[in-house]
Amino acid sequence: MVTEGWKISRRKTISQHLEHKDNREKIRGVNRLSLLDIIIVNYNSTDYLLRCLRSVYDSLRELPAKVFVQDNASEDGVDRVKSEFPQVILSKNRYNMGFARAINNALKQNNSPYIVILNPDTYVMDGFFEPILRYMEEHPHVGIVGPKILDHDGSIQGSARTFPTPLTGLFGRSSLLSRFFPNNPFTRANILTTRSDGKTPMEVDWVSGACMVVRRKTVDDVGLLDERFFMYWEDADWCRRMWGKGGKVVYFPQASVVHYVGVSSDQAPLRSILEFHKSSYRLFDKYNRASLWFVKPLAMAGISLHLFYVLVSRQARVWYEKLEFAKRHLKEARVLEKGKKIKVLRMIARLNIGGPAIHVHLLTKGLDAKKFEPTLVAGKISPQEGDMSYLFDSADKEPIIIPELQREISLRMDLKAFHQIFSRLIEEKPDIVHTHTAKAGSSARLAVLMYNLIYGKKVRTVHTFHGHVFEGYFSQAKSLLFIWVERFLARLTDVIIAISKTQKRDLSEKFRIAPAKKISTVELGFDLRPFLESEVSRGQFRRSLGINDDSLLIGIIGRLVPIKNHLMFLEAAKIFLEQNAGVQTKFIVVGDGELRGELEAYCQELGLTSYVIFCSWIRDVPLVYADLDILALTSKNEGTPVSIIEAMASSVPVIATNVGGVLDLLGPPDGVPSPDGFLVCERGILSLKNDASGFAKGLKYLIDGDIREKQKRLMRARFFVRGRFSEERLLHDIESLYLDLMNNRV
Repeated sequence: MVTEGWKISRRKTISQHLEHKDNREKIRGVNRLSLLDIIIVNYNSTDYLLRCLRSVYDSLRELPAKVFVQDNASEDGVDRVKSEFPQVILSKNRYNMGFARAINNALKQNNSPYIVILNPDTYVMDGFFEPILRYMEEHPHVGIVGPKILDHDGSIQGSARTFPTPLTGLFGRSSLLSRFFPNNPFTRANILTTRSDGKTPMEVDWVSGACMVVRRKTVDDVGLLDERFFMYWEDADWCRRMWGKGGKVVYFPQASVVHYVGVSSDQAPLRSILEFHKSSYRLFDKYNRASLWFVKPLAMAGISLHLFYVLVSRQARVWYEKLEFAKRHLKEARVLEKGKKIKVLRMIARLNIGGPAIHVHLLTKGLDAKKFEPTLVAGKISPQEGDMSYLFDSADKEPIIIPELQREISLRMDLKAFHQIFSRLIEEKPDIVHTHTAKAGSSARLAVLMYNLIYGKKVRTVHTFHGHVFEGYFSQAKSLLFIWVERFLARLTDVIIAISKTQKRDLSEKFRIAPAKKISTVELGFDLRPFLESEVSRGQFRRSLGINDDSLLIGIIGRLVPIKNHLMFLEAAKIFLEQNAGVQTKFIVVGDGELRGELEAYCQELGLTSYVIFCSWIRDVPLVYADLDILALTSKNEGTPVSIIEAMASSVPVIATNVGGVLDLLGPPDGVPSPDGFLVCERGILSLKNDASGFAKGLKYLIDGDIREKQKRLMRARFFVRGRFSEERLLHDIESLYLDLMNNRV
């Protein structure tokens, strides 16, 4: 036990450290005694644990801390922890002794003023420790603090709750009723995070043990965790004892962690379910008054009934998944019963640099070769456009190029392209023709109509709208003509694919191209690994351009064509530089196209030559994202911008105009629109179209914003795109659509 006088002196030292953490002499003095003991219990979650430890050390910065890992007999290479973090105190238990006992083992080894308990499947957000420690220093009667805990998608977990009652089983955080009716009064009363304003600390009954900060003195007063709880409810019990000894428990939303729920428990799901219910009864029994002995059988019966329901529900889910798996394979067998693969003829107007070319490349190479036989037909690229046909350099089957199929409208060339496509249909005899982009979509669908009529076939047609040409490209009269053409072509199409919910709404409601039931939403998919790992290349791109690390680097990536509105980007750059003369800034334009000369001339006219670098196309684009501080997009019209997805995966902040599917990517607004002409969204900043002044102010907001809010926004964006735009999901969705189409199910 330490003396009270030492504790007072120590409190002063902590405050000094938090106020003067850049003072090397004081830091060396504090390091003699650890400020924090961080305890993590691991069970076969070492991959997550390593990521957790990286986030801990990144957030600690210079705070003196010891990290204890109690490993409960994992079999997934926990020794990797010492290889990467030799300073971690790793204890390898011979068997799984449970959460409470493992925590207690670590508590007996340390004596720092504060204890942080973390699950291995958590990720500590930047700036986590300082505000919590300041709060606990200023509120000495607070014994336990629980931060805001976010789910992997950025939603807030119900980590602060009231002590359990008989209704908790029905209206708890993960109960069926709470999932289907989250705003019912019983759930709101039980899950106290719903009452939080997101900023102000508030007293609560108990907080989740996935992450809690505990004052050492209260552990001395209250005692260790109750080891009768193998796992679950030991945190609620500890908080209850805390209140019983006069300490307070506080939910503190100014600090955050991300929690990937259930990673450890999923390693042994049946035991986890059983231990949860055993601990539920122990908690009830521990605090049930002796005079209410007759309630025990009822509690036991209720918990047993709940256990039975959970087990049956789990088994039902397993049976359902097996049934769906069997149905899918039966459906595939019906389609392939003659041993014939489904022949898919894919057509795109050109393989220029951009999302559509990446998309068709993935679909051409990635479809299951046992079920599908894909062939890609593409048109000719304009001299001003970047070429992405290199994606197919290593392909077994190269794309078939029809030179007459090109971007420009020409009656003679378009008739030749139609004839070539019709000849290809006769030769390939496809089951499905899937078109991408307007030019290929119109020629190919008309050719399929004629082919089916002449040869009595039933070739199915699918058309994907990667964007549309109904706004921003042509005059009002031309746009209306294209709308009527697409309405006619939609009648010839079996399935129309929109790549975002907003695009589907535009196609079905705004432009009335086709009824909603005919339009399927299939979002894009990518191999995101190069972008998720782009950080390892940091510095290379800047060095290649001679840009130092202190310069703010703002970039725009895309074709230099009118619809991308690079003029607005340059105007916003001019305004930003005028309003922020003290900020050392460089702007880069990655891409090429017909407006290159005009944009360079306009850049010179604005006096931006020394601030803007035109980089042309860069094949290894993850190098660019590794060094970008902000990605800008100023388009007048978009489908689902690939550059935004790539930036989010690379943890680069995004500001973009509110067009097409951009809002679907950036998410709902965090608050009311700014009077400065931009809107802060969950995953980025949204600007008005053609508003260079508001765009410049949005750039300034991204630079000056609260570091914790910026980190949370980046984390939400990264998790969003990683889960939403995977290559595997795209292939699964398209293969299912093709199989349903061949079975006349769509």
